[in-house]
Amino acid sequence: MTDPEAATHRPRDRVEARDVEALETQTRALRAVDYRYGGGICRDAVLARIRRGHRMLGMPISGSVRPMLLSAVADLHNLAGWTCFDSGRAGEAHHHLALALSLADDGGDDELAANIHYRRGRVHLHHGAPDEALAQFRLGRLAAKRSGSKLAASILSANEGWAHAKKGEVDLAVGLLDRAGEEFAGKSEAKPPDWARFFTEVDVSAMAGSIHTDLALHLGGRHVGLAISSLTDAVERYGPEMRRSRSLCLIMLATGHVLAGDCDQALAVGVEALETAGALESARTRDRLRPLEEEVAKHLDDPDCRTLSEAITQFAGSSHT
Repeated sequence: MTDPEAATHRPRDRVEARDVEALETQTRALRAVDYRYGGGICRDAVLARIRRGHRMLGMPISGSVRPMLLSAVADLHNLAGWTCFDSGRAGEAHHHLALALSLADDGGDDELAANIHYRRGRVHLHHGAPDEALAQFRLGRLAAKRSGSKLAASILSANEGWAHAKKGEVDLAVGLLDRAGEEFAGKSEAKPPDWARFFTEVDVSAMAGSIHTDLALHLGGRHVGLAISSLTDAVERYGPEMRRSRSLCLIMLATGHVLAGDCDQALAVGVEALETAGALESARTRDRLRPLEEEVAKHLDDPDCRTLSEAITQFAGSSHT
């Protein structure tokens, strides 16, 4: 006699649209974990789903479903690259992002390709290679133009501006930040794709704060106050679902307060930043403490900065990823 339950769970020999939708749902859930807890928490689970996705690519599939599957597996590699990046595994991140881009191109998904270029650029930017980052952001802009997505263009403009800010190129950085705001205001996506959903009005403020923080580190002046204002806005509006983003903003905000000479505020914000970072499995968050640590070290005659310096040293000594 045939077991009805076994028949229900027997693997099918053909990929259907609902199988792709299930894979997309799993990716969406894992991306939410990454934002909230850090890439180290969910990296292995993402890699397991990738193996399933590639098995599906080797199965019979209709012509109409295949582009959907290519995009779904591309986005899994996109997420895998991001979780590897967040875990301090830059080589693995580049590997997965290259595979993601190849699959997105095969599927003709220009909007996803734009997002992958953005993420490839961010890996370079984090590791001190702004020119390589700019090359990726510009390739992403071309893909965004082909897709017609203003949201994708806005993400790329903001990050291109950040790369210029890291080089101290104020006019280019501020001009691209302004363009990112205009593109964001003109976006038409009522329901953006999952990989771009993070970029909200709060993230526009966070990017403004990031750009002005790096300009403040180079030039000081008005950029210090602009960084503090934008980052304060982002920190107040980020919810627990974006804990890592909030942690990164707190670190930069503490840096801004040091640059402004407000060491008491820097201490309060810095301690909160360390507490938030301690709840994450994110090597990237810990890496981003270095500029704060360097600025605080310039003001060890101030008791608040000295206390914050000691807290950062203790945190670094106890951290693990």
